Amino acid sequence: MNYNSKSDLPNQSNGSSVGAFNVGMQAQAKGCSLRNIVTKIENFTGTKARPGNNGGYNLCCPSHDDKNPSLSITEGDDGKILLKCHAGCTFDEICSAIDIGPAELFPKDDHRSDFEKEMKVFTSYLYLDEYGQELYRKVRTDLGGGEKSFISKRKNDDGTFSFSLKGCRRVLYRLPEALKGVAEGKIIFLVEGEKDADELSNRGLVATTTTITLEWLKEFTEILKNADVVVLYDNDKAGLKRRDRLAIELAGKVRRLRVVDLPGLKYHESHGKDVTDWLNIGNTVVRLLELVENTFDCIAQDRKYGVKVLSVEEFLALELPKREMLMKPFFSKQGLGMLHAKRGVGKTHVALNIAYAIATGGRFLRWNAPEPRRVLYVDGEMPASMMQERLRSICREDTKNFFRYITPDLQDGPMPDLSIKEGRDSIEAVSQDVDLIVVDNLSALFRSGVENEAESWTPAQEWALDLRRKGKSVLFIHHAGKGGMQRGTSKREDMLDFVINLKQPDGYRPEDGASFEINFEKSRHFYGEDAESFCAQLMLDEEDFQKWGYSDVPIDPEVEMIAKLKSQGMTIEQIVEKTGLTKSKVETRLKRGRKKGLCE
Repeated sequence: MNYNSKSDLPNQSNGSSVGAFNVGMQAQAKGCSLRNIVTKIENFTGTKARPGNNGGYNLCCPSHDDKNPSLSITEGDDGKILLKCHAGCTFDEICSAIDIGPAELFPKDDHRSDFEKEMKVFTSYLYLDEYGQELYRKVRTDLGGGEKSFISKRKNDDGTFSFSLKGCRRVLYRLPEALKGVAEGKIIFLVEGEKDADELSNRGLVATTTTITLEWLKEFTEILKNADVVVLYDNDKAGLKRRDRLAIELAGKVRRLRVVDLPGLKYHESHGKDVTDWLNIGNTVVRLLELVENTFDCIAQDRKYGVKVLSVEEFLALELPKREMLMKPFFSKQGLGMLHAKRGVGKTHVALNIAYAIATGGRFLRWNAPEPRRVLYVDGEMPASMMQERLRSICREDTKNFFRYITPDLQDGPMPDLSIKEGRDSIEAVSQDVDLIVVDNLSALFRSGVENEAESWTPAQEWALDLRRKGKSVLFIHHAGKGGMQRGTSKREDMLDFVINLKQPDGYRPEDGASFEINFEKSRHFYGEDAESFCAQLMLDEEDFQKWGYSDVPIDPEVEMIAKLKSQGMTIEQIVEKTGLTKSKVETRLKRGRKKGLCE
């Protein structure tokens, strides 16, 4: 739909020179082939596509500086071309980068029903310069069922529109009002989305936002440098990320900055509630201004993130997300853990099975995953052919792209060194939508520093805690030393929620294969039977799929005997005399007996 003059524009809903208006939209299916779109992206990025899932491709995304291909493109059953950037770029941003309209992703032969071709309501948000002239507009399409999509288009000199913002000046939404509000010393509310900005404006406040959720330009900071800025965020993962980004960008660079938490809004992973929802449940502008008045200023810190302080009452009033489990009973969402064992015991077998169970919402040994979660397995040293063989024996069903794997054998150079920022950034770029990252193993992937020095662990610790803050979980795989404890500094265990050790049982023979005891050396938030040791053994069924058996750890006869003697009232000295064991051995076995409940 093109508007060739201002007189062709629909009347705006609020009657002003800025804001939104509603019209009808009917998609026109121009139709580009999948290969044509792939070629466009290849030409734009200068890189070649790689084969992907379901006949699709993996490419470098044209919308951001992509070094590792993070864009998936495939053709749906209905002929539509589907785009997904795993680094977080939106559909609109990808289309704009290669200068195509969304209609070009529909099939040439549109077999939709007449009902599906009917007009759909959309809202168009105008982005104006400081003089009130339109630069571009953002169009929100309501798809029904709470779903929505956005595209942006700019006005050409002849009055028509193109779907690319390439080369177009980006501005804050409702810029003329924002500039006037800054000059008059009013509070400038920085919200997430044009709908919220319009809602607050209609209630007599000054509000603005950006075209893209996580976009922030230096020019925007310059516009607001003399402003009293209040950040309001959506209560979801993207909203929290945007909140932190704005705090970093603006703290110390604007006259005043406050970040306000709206009470009563529950957290959701996506489509979280916003200030409009908060107002619609009975809250008022007066209440909002009271919250602003009672919020501490956000002060710039000489560190990456500012420190936010809450009173105990504020903290207790927060609506925090309920604790969820990746794998019951030991691995929670945002959990950090370690699995370690001596070489050849079977830690990679266990790590792969944990990852597969979490990716499929399945079971492994005594543990179960309540629902499928996205997993990225980063392998630092195993040959690809060996890992392929192991995964074939594990994967009984399609993981639906929930289980992703990085192998050294398919990289153009060495695996990233996660001890340095560039290495960690390369993993984060391909794990934006991942719930669990498995790092196998520490020695191969954290290659800088000295293993037994506590300071060498600091980068890994900071990275893991940052991933936790972003809602992700991490499982580190590590080697055990000669004594069976995890190799290197014990500082690694300080921040971890659990530590699992695998060790071969007494009397183990090489022909027993992968047979070991599973011991929880650290168990935060779980205890009792959930944290008890048990034995596991790997077998293969008639179809060469892995089959695991498990059982309680058998009680050492000496432990049982010493516990019995102690229960009969004998002292340690008397037990030493009767059994001929050293005092140290008696005390050790007595301790095991107490742990098993065999004596007091």
